[in-house]
Parts: sequence; C-alpha cells; structure tokens
Amino acid sequence: MARKKTRSYGKGSVYAYKSKAGTRYRWQASFRIDPDDENSPLERLAKGGYESMSLANEAMQLALIEAKKGLSPKTSSEKFGAYAMKWLEIQKLANSTIKGYEKIIRVHLIPEFGSLTLGQIIPSAIAKFYKELETSGNKGRLTKGLPLSANSVNKIHIVLGSILDSAVADGLVRVNQARNNPKIIQAPTGRSIRMQKKELKTWTTQEVNDFLKWNKEVYEDEFYALWHVYCWSGMRRGEGVALQWDDINFDTGVISIRRASDSGLRKSVKQTKTYKERAVLMDEDSLVILRAHKSMRAQLGLQFVRGDSYVFGNLDGTVRNPGDIGEKWSKTLKKAQAEIPDLSHLTIKGIRHTHATLLMEAGVSAKVVQERLGHSNISTTLDIYAHVTPTLQQSAVEALGKYLKGA
Repeated sequence: MARKKTRSYGKGSVYAYKSKAGTRYRWQASFRIDPDDENSPLERLAKGGYESMSLANEAMQLALIEAKKGLSPKTSSEKFGAYAMKWLEIQKLANSTIKGYEKIIRVHLIPEFGSLTLGQIIPSAIAKFYKELETSGNKGRLTKGLPLSANSVNKIHIVLGSILDSAVADGLVRVNQARNNPKIIQAPTGRSIRMQKKELKTWTTQEVNDFLKWNKEVYEDEFYALWHVYCWSGMRRGEGVALQWDDINFDTGVISIRRASDSGLRKSVKQTKTYKERAVLMDEDSLVILRAHKSMRAQLGLQFVRGDSYVFGNLDGTVRNPGDIGEKWSKTLKKAQAEIPDLSHLTIKGIRHTHATLLMEAGVSAKVVQERLGHSNISTTLDIYAHVTPTLQQSAVEALGKYLKGA
C-alpha cells in the first residue's frame, strides 16, 4: 500500500495511507526499551487505522507521555468487538442485566468501536461518541435518530468502562481511556441525570377505583385479580406473576414475596431484586378476589391450584414473562382510556408508584412503605417519593396546629 507522510510531531510522525475502508492514518514513533535508562536502545513502533490525522496524533502523544511514565507503548492488536463479546460471556450477573449489556454492546459499542483495536480507543473518540449519542443516538424502531437520555448514555459509559477495565487487567492496554480522562470525555454526571429525570406519574384514588371497577364489571378481564394485587400490594411486575399459591396465607392475609419472573430468560424465575424475601399484608377485599381467582383456576384443572402452581401462570403451567404482562397492561389501559373520562396514562411500574404515593399521602410511615415495596434502604424510598413531601408537610403542620390549640 502506498503511503504519504503528512506531518512530523517531535519524536514521531503521522502519515496517511490507503486501505479498503478508504484513507486512514498511522503514527510511528521511537521509544526507549527501558524508559528509566537514557542509554537504552530505541525501538520503533507504529499503529494505524485512525480515521483522521488528529486522532492518530493524539494516540501517539498519549503513548509518548505514558512511555515517559514507564508504561510500555506496546498494546494488543485484539479488536474491541471480539474482546467485548468474550468479556460478556464471563460476566456473572442476572440474566436481565446480561441481556441489557448485550444490547448496549451490539447496538452501540460494536458499531462504533468494534473494528478498532483496544489500544485505538482514545479519549477524544469516546467524547465524540458520547456527544453523538446525546444528540441522535437512539436506535429504536420508532425513535431512531432521537437523542438518548443522560441516563442511557451513562449506562453505555459504564459498560465501555468495565470492558476496558478488564482489558487493562488482562494486560491488553495500558490504561482505561474511558475512565482516565474525565475532563476530555465528559460522560454524563449524576446532576445531569437527575435534571433529565422524568416526573413520576401516578393515579389518584379515583382513577384506581374507576379502572378496577371498569376492568372487572365492563371489560371482565381475566387479569383483573393481577391488576388488583399490583394496586394493593405495590409489588414489582415480575414478583406478581411469580407468586405461587403457597405464598398466600389466606388465614393471616400475608403474601410472601419470594421470587420474581426473569425478564432475561423466558419461563424462568430468579431471586427478588434485593435477594430477600418480604411479607406484604393484604386487606380482606383482596383476599376475597384471590379466592375467587383460585376457584376460576381450579375449573381449568386441579394442577393450576397446587401449592407450587403459579397464581397467574400460563396455561402450560409456566411462569409468565414480565414483558408480556407489560404489553397486556398497555393494551388494556388503552381500551380503558377510551371508555373512562380523564383516566391518565400510566405504565405498569406506575401502579407500584401509585401504591406507595397513596400510602404516604394517607399518613403511612416511609419505613412501612419501604418494607412493602422491598427497597433495600429507606433513603431509596424517600428519594423516589420526594414529590409526596409537600402533602406530608401540610398534614404535619395541620396536626401540630391542632395539638398546640389543645384540639
């Protein structure tokens, strides 16, 4: 391949060359084999594949600076795409987390860095990539080209940083460029993520009652008992569909939440999000609804009401997938909104938020709400439901006023 030297930079130089992908740039420079010995012999090193002269020069300058610090300029020629997939295979995480990481690598990281060697991923290239994500990085079928949120970009940053951390540990690169140059890269900050956080959407007590009444009496929904349990327990959607009859104590009114349906592996269950069981006390009306649901399931066959049978399971006896339930909820809500005036849009997660919000507005302590929702600590509960604070403050002021007046 013909090459054309274009510019010299002190101890090194950058030149252009033709490749199948078009014009690319390579740098070459001399390094002392032993950076601590001024008499150490020089070794010539070259690296190519850069899309611009400035990127090649930046990589060379980094290598020169790091060489002075005693870091070897030699790096692996392994491609980022191949290494990222090998990294993913050895991760010991929840299936849903692995699924999320795989999507980030496949949809965002490999298209951008997959053909580059690990050592060619430099700070300015990462910064440019993040900027593009923030302006037009959405790859969804209906949202392609729209900006990604700061939270989404941060998730991509976390995965990229973790892959390069592993590459450093494996001796394939000298430093993790995704973490070593925060001022250049400018990854999303916690503040920017909080500023973009969407307002929490919940229903009023009137909307909850209107929907459940319509769902039972008008729509005659087979999932009515499930929607009711979600509204009155605050459990996560994966926890609700993973309930078994042995988890419900009809004498004490307690539901024990012991597992969740795995969104990353169909027809499988996993531990709860906090890896702990918890008990949720239900009201008598909810128990009546669950007894009626059990009778209906028994009519389908006694195998559906055994102790280890799923309360809201598929007809083949397997656990339902949380994603399927989410889609079912969306379709049902759309029909409800067409018939119930002023019924606002709500995600299935919004039912959980509604349960917590109404409890706090009713004067229930945050500690009890935390226990019902299964948050690992109370600060999570207080942070998520900070919007309820003004209501609680008003109630507190009114209660104090009555107390001081002797009422």
